[in-house]
Amino acid sequence: MIMTRDWMGCMKNIFTLQKEREAPKGVKATAWASMTHVLQPAYTVRLRPDQEGKVDSESGKLQAASPVLSWHGMTDTGRVRPHNEDNFACQDFGSRSLFVVADGMGGHDAGEIASKIAVKTICKEVMEQAKHNDDPQGLLELVVRLANVEVRKEGWSRGSNMGTTLSLALVDGDRAYIANVGDSRAYWIENGSITQITEDHSLVAKLVVSGKLTKEEARHHPKSNLLYRSIGTDEMVKVDTFTVNLKKGGNLLLCTDGLWGELSDEEIHGICSSEKKCETICASLLKRANEHGGKDNITAVVVKVG
Repeated sequence: MIMTRDWMGCMKNIFTLQKEREAPKGVKATAWASMTHVLQPAYTVRLRPDQEGKVDSESGKLQAASPVLSWHGMTDTGRVRPHNEDNFACQDFGSRSLFVVADGMGGHDAGEIASKIAVKTICKEVMEQAKHNDDPQGLLELVVRLANVEVRKEGWSRGSNMGTTLSLALVDGDRAYIANVGDSRAYWIENGSITQITEDHSLVAKLVVSGKLTKEEARHHPKSNLLYRSIGTDEMVKVDTFTVNLKKGGNLLLCTDGLWGELSDEEIHGICSSEKKCETICASLLKRANEHGGKDNITAVVVKVG
């Protein structure tokens, strides 16, 4: 089933708004003020307990220390849409960290509700399931399917065809386990390169793979918002999973199409490489997307590996 985003939702944002604060260094105060809101005060610098490394009890070898992570997430309504139907979350579970972005779709307020339910379910289930699940990829597949059940249940009760995209990353040690449904993306940026980790589940993405469209043509195609896979559409959802080896100096970026639809990979790479702080990277990405038109809601979560 193909779903088209319908941005006529009207609902108060579902997370507590972050209090106003000073603009990060390098970002003009006027530009910072124009950002609508942050759904979650998500900036954290965490030193893991085993930063110095530890000796493996069986081999006697010194294991590599877990990376130092910092992260930040931001969302913006953009310049065209009347409401923001994106949602995101950044959560630390001690030995693991979870990052999620979701882009809701559906009539009236359904998009906001669908993305809210999906993100809330993912966070809740990861926290509960991780205690007795040693398979990160399997865990992600499980929690995404549970999110699909919850969104469908709510849609059924409302008589709505609500749905949402999902892109999520579970960081465990020096690896990021990534899953996605729809066209919200995950990128890995390091050493002068940018790699799109996830695959878009859209009709134009299929046309690019078949050679009928270029990436640039797909970006501006009038049917670029047509998805063939999303959360809430079908009873059973197929989940794509990936693994990324994290390296010091690299950045993991999760974002909705309101960002990558306005910025080229080269622009995204340039901003992520030139800025040092996660909050400044997020602010610059959203600012640039708005300067390019801001035709959709814009969400970015940046995880920096130190």
